[in-house]
Order: sequence, then C-alpha cells, then structure tokens
Amino acid sequence: MRLRSSDVSLRALGNETIVLSLPTSQYFTATGVGSRLLELLGEDVDVDDLVAAVVAEYEIDGDTARQDVEKFIGRLRDAQLLH
Repeated sequence: MRLRSSDVSLRALGNETIVLSLPTSQYFTATGVGSRLLELLGEDVDVDDLVAAVVAEYEIDGDTARQDVEKFIGRLRDAQLLH
C-alpha cells in the first residue's frame, strides 16, 4: 500500500504534517509517529513494514505498535488516501 500521490498533498510544518485530500478538500494533521508513517507510505509498504519501523525507531512494543499502525492506516483508508 502507499499514499495516493496524485490525490494527496503533504506539507511538513515543524513537527506536524498536514495532509490534504485533493478530491474531497479534507485535511488531516499528524505528528510524531503519524508523520513518520506518512513519510514511509510514500513508498509501497505493508503493515508489517510499518510496524517494524515504528518498533525500531520508537520505544514501543510490537503489539502496541501494530494496534496504533492499524488504527492510523484505517483512518487513511476511510479517507481513501491509500492505494
């Protein structure tokens, strides 16, 4: 999966990432781990890749990371921002 690059505009402002869905004009914000996940979703990755990155880069256990990543991905899917 990856972000729909043709349908999404991303802007980093300080420690926050602003995501604009071009088809719907909805915007979302992410900070910290969410910003990092958005960066990783610029490439074709799967949930396991994202969880591994979060566990490696942040002080979090695998189960918690998986729950958080799946919740974040679910929000992006609901907004139709992923391929």
